[in-house]
Amino acid sequence: MITTIAIFLPLLGALLMMLLPASFGERNVRYVALGVAAVPLLLGLYIYLAYGANLGAGALSQDVTWIETFNIGYRVGLDGLGFGMFLLSALLTLVAVVAAWDVQRNLRQYFAILFLAEVGMLGVFAAQDLVLFYIFFELTLVPMYLLVGFWGDENRGPAAIKFFLYTFLGSTVMLAGFLAFGILAGTFSISGLDAGAGLGGTAQVALAAPILLGLLIKVPAVPLHSWLLDVYVSSPTSTNVMLSGILPKLGTYGIIKIAIPLLPQGVQPFLPYIAALGVLNIVYGAFVAFAQPDLKALVAYSSIGTLGFILLGAASVNAVGLNGAVLQQVTHGLYSALLFILVGVIAARTGTRQIAELGGLMARMPWAGGLLALGALAAMGLPGLAVFVSEFMSIMGGFEAYPIQGALAALGIVLSAMYLLYMLAGVVFGPVERPEFERVEDAGPVEMTAIVPLAVLLVVLGIFPGLLIGIQRPAVELVLAAIGGS
Repeated sequence: MITTIAIFLPLLGALLMMLLPASFGERNVRYVALGVAAVPLLLGLYIYLAYGANLGAGALSQDVTWIETFNIGYRVGLDGLGFGMFLLSALLTLVAVVAAWDVQRNLRQYFAILFLAEVGMLGVFAAQDLVLFYIFFELTLVPMYLLVGFWGDENRGPAAIKFFLYTFLGSTVMLAGFLAFGILAGTFSISGLDAGAGLGGTAQVALAAPILLGLLIKVPAVPLHSWLLDVYVSSPTSTNVMLSGILPKLGTYGIIKIAIPLLPQGVQPFLPYIAALGVLNIVYGAFVAFAQPDLKALVAYSSIGTLGFILLGAASVNAVGLNGAVLQQVTHGLYSALLFILVGVIAARTGTRQIAELGGLMARMPWAGGLLALGALAAMGLPGLAVFVSEFMSIMGGFEAYPIQGALAALGIVLSAMYLLYMLAGVVFGPVERPEFERVEDAGPVEMTAIVPLAVLLVVLGIFPGLLIGIQRPAVELVLAAIGGS
């Protein structure tokens, strides 16, 4: 029951936001939103402390049949594959509320829609039924479209429409695969569909193809990524936190949780291509990021590249690679949210995101500049920070299964280091490019409240990755058993 409470509590928060009177005051609205966002996070931390070694406990699960004919039901529960992202979704929603300093109009509506998106995200990582997974998956679409389309910059309209069309197409294709799978198997329960539910190899391949395509669009895997840059660049800072930190993982999580263990024979022929797409993401993201004059666009392409390690690790279907992929979902969310917030802070202080116009910010903004350097070092996989652990495991697992793809992925780390160091040299260090930058102020207390927890977690998980790996390992072993991996 506690899982259901955590999922739907933000819905009550959304209703509360809409019921607040217009005279309530912006500051009070923000305080109420903070209180609403804090509760799911506190519940997630309680689950971690009380049930971390036993996420399959009955108190965390709920099973109510909706449609008996097709065995469709409200089935939720937590396991090691989704719990890290479940907890991260709650954390980043709270961070997004704090980081909403650039949202100055219709604040109550903004927070209400943000909380509605949180319901979908939390639900995806807890769903144990294919139809329920799709409902929560789709529930994120309209809120994110509204957050971009109403509160984005001057290019928000086309960006939001492109986002909607791409992701709606992906989810519709995925749903077709889900419906066919459930009808053929006689159930939509994920536990009842384990290892193909008795379907033959040909049937599994036919079902895996649309499911994988829909999930890869959501990631997005190159070349299905063209919607992403416009959306990221046009969105307000707090929306970027959710877009980069959580939304792509709905796709990667679906591959790890549903496609691989439920259709093991069906995904086998596609695994080398998923690994190749992962490498393409890594290399393409690095090269295109190098050419970006806009700091926010550079971070967006860096995010695309790092997602490739999740695809590579998942496609390896061995213990090291798959554990790395599951952990990378969390570490990617931490560093990408951190960098997007810092880009927002820098743009607000200086009035520009152009790398060529920035420079010497460490002298005037030591906190923002230093944390930007930390985020960039995390993104390039510096040892001692969380991304290093997950990327190293993904590469090693990928190399074991696909030596060429694994070697190219390792090369991608070198490429990412090149463009990120180039960015740091142009933005943080060197002389101050414009005289007016001599008067800019550093990140303030509110902004630091959003940034520091992410930076701390990048360090803590880099030193103690077992805090999450220990929880996810049993679930990863079940996936390997289903597909015959090692």
